[in-house]
Amino acid sequence: THHRQGCHHHGFYKKHQLQCSIHPKVFYYKDNITRVPKKCKECDREGDNAQNEEQSVLEPGIVKLGEGGYNDVFLISSDVNSSPFDDMKPFVLRLPKQESLPPYQVLNEITCISIVSSNCPDIPVPVVHAFATDTCDAFIAEEYLHGEPLSSCWNRFSENEKQRVAQRIAEIVVDMGEMRFDGIGSFTGGKDCLLGPTVEGSKLFKGRSKFHSNNCYDIGPYKNTKEYVLACYDKEIYYYTHASASDIDSDLFEDMSLERFVAQLQDKRSFLEVNYNPVDEPFVLVHGDFNGRNVLMHGTDVVAVLDWEFSGAYPLSELVGGVGVDVLEVMDDESEKENSMWSARILRMVVCTARKRHWPENEVGMLVGSGDPIVGYARTEMFPVE
Repeated sequence: THHRQGCHHHGFYKKHQLQCSIHPKVFYYKDNITRVPKKCKECDREGDNAQNEEQSVLEPGIVKLGEGGYNDVFLISSDVNSSPFDDMKPFVLRLPKQESLPPYQVLNEITCISIVSSNCPDIPVPVVHAFATDTCDAFIAEEYLHGEPLSSCWNRFSENEKQRVAQRIAEIVVDMGEMRFDGIGSFTGGKDCLLGPTVEGSKLFKGRSKFHSNNCYDIGPYKNTKEYVLACYDKEIYYYTHASASDIDSDLFEDMSLERFVAQLQDKRSFLEVNYNPVDEPFVLVHGDFNGRNVLMHGTDVVAVLDWEFSGAYPLSELVGGVGVDVLEVMDDESEKENSMWSARILRMVVCTARKRHWPENEVGMLVGSGDPIVGYARTEMFPVE
């Protein structure tokens, strides 16, 4: 669909992009289950390294594992030649890049990990040792876990092993669907209120992070789906009317003026405010980037689910959204066929698992249905399409 756009600033893998036959300036990508764009570079811990760069030793005990779209990731070990690090266990240090959403991005990840660890121990997560949410000095220090991403080792599994791993992935999906919340938001509300402003990739693209403030639009949390959708339109309207020319992708406005597009967004928002009545769904834990790159494996055992920075509470139909779960990176027709086949199998396993746990049938349908297209579009970068 046209709302799945490749972001050339924060980058999808170029080899995975498809050029739109209608709008040749736009490229599309098969995105993850919540329609949040994938990052173009990931370290081995958080995903396959797109550049296959060798790990770089900066100094004794400090190894740069990789560079993601939103973090630089380092391994810190006892080789560091200073007394505070003597006899310590290796740990991973994640440093957010400049264009992030401080303090919400770090706060969301560490709070979500805490929630999952406390309330759903069947979903393994890394232990957080320390963190800071300060704008200039934000970091997360968490345990180093030995393993490799599911996307890297999937093709080495036998058919029976793939079946076992796929079932485990399905169970994790259902586990997330059983964690319920009273609204839409990320886990940034602090002590008094769990839910706070949402942390999403679409709030970062092309300078959008500058406007992540209630002074610009309602950044959350939201009481219901309609309130959330209208706020997403407000975000895009505010961006296109306040962003600098250098941030806005001028290539997208060759066939339609920026002013006309903003008017279209305003008209659509007005229409939705009057006519949009979304189906009442439970709000559940959505990872935000749940795929084989963020599932750490040791053999056929899931060691940890990583990278919760874009997690949050969203409508149940956004958990899988009809797209499924990508278990490996699509590199060619053969890997596309393999990934599609197992993604479909995982969805069937999700249905069976939910029914075994006595889910209401209408919720099973929401979980594996195609999702609400209005919500799906609202969660993305909006751009003109003739």
